[in-house]
Amino acid sequence: MIFVTIASEAECQALRVLTRRAVGRVAQRAWMVLWSAERVSVAETATRLYLKPKTVRKWLRRFARHGSAGLCDLPRAGRPRTDTPVARQAVWMQSRQPPSVFGYVAAIWTVAALCCHLATRCHLHLSEWKVRQLLRSLRYRFARPKHAPRRVDPEREQIHQALGRRILEAQRAGMAVVVEDETDIRLFPVLRRMWMLIGEQLHLVAPLTNEKRTIFGTIDIETGTVFYRLFRRKRSAEMILFLTDLLDAYGARRVLMILDHASIHKSRALREWLALHPQLELVYLPRYGGHKDNPVEKLWWHLKGTALANRCCSSMSELVAAVEKYFAHLTPEKVFQLVA
Repeated sequence: MIFVTIASEAECQALRVLTRRAVGRVAQRAWMVLWSAERVSVAETATRLYLKPKTVRKWLRRFARHGSAGLCDLPRAGRPRTDTPVARQAVWMQSRQPPSVFGYVAAIWTVAALCCHLATRCHLHLSEWKVRQLLRSLRYRFARPKHAPRRVDPEREQIHQALGRRILEAQRAGMAVVVEDETDIRLFPVLRRMWMLIGEQLHLVAPLTNEKRTIFGTIDIETGTVFYRLFRRKRSAEMILFLTDLLDAYGARRVLMILDHASIHKSRALREWLALHPQLELVYLPRYGGHKDNPVEKLWWHLKGTALANRCCSSMSELVAAVEKYFAHLTPEKVFQLVA
């Protein structure tokens, strides 16, 4: 029969504290010692705690050698790490190839699909949380792709260098330098992510007719001033009207305008109008890269992502009022911040 003796009242008090405050099995082991000191048999203690007698004997011997400190669990190595160089290499190699290479129907990887693939093909059983962490450590992010042009202007760098020299010459000559672009706004609301209550998805009522307006706009690269006009259509006639208003706004000052290769920017009607208005000079960005090279595009993105996002307008006049309010609150400092 095994019985233990508690050496002092302080140690007895420490055991009582363990029964009240210790977590899980440590409190259970303290009761084993206290009952043993009261001459409760090992079999009776095992019955009370629903344990095997050999387990009770083990902890009583541990207490006899190390005291109350011996009732705590010893440090363990823990679960083997899954974030190993082999796992990182496997995630890197498999995620670099589309699922179709391995015969899957899906066109893109999801975390769940990648977990199943790693378990099936590489015999690596990783949780979705671990795969997500590995992807982030490998500088992956979950985002939308974007369309890219099929071709790149072979003279892109030369055009950029010539454009930079022409802008410098124009500024030295006192000319205003502006960048121009157009965008369409529609009555159908632009959908963007927003905060909603769980289970209460917001419904935006679609209009009966999806009316459209075109915004012609420029940014003065020196002052950050935005000049814009709205038209019902986007043709050479509207482009000429916009340029006429722009020249009136700048008075007698000469203007250098940078723009892309849209058809309305190079039409015969526009060339004939430019011949009568030498005050305005047009220079063109490289081909196939207008969305990347034109800073006005970033202004349109901000307009549609803030003032027009999820805005359900009942009429075109309400939508136009929202656009005008956006430009009324737009400061040159904000413009430079957006297009920087």
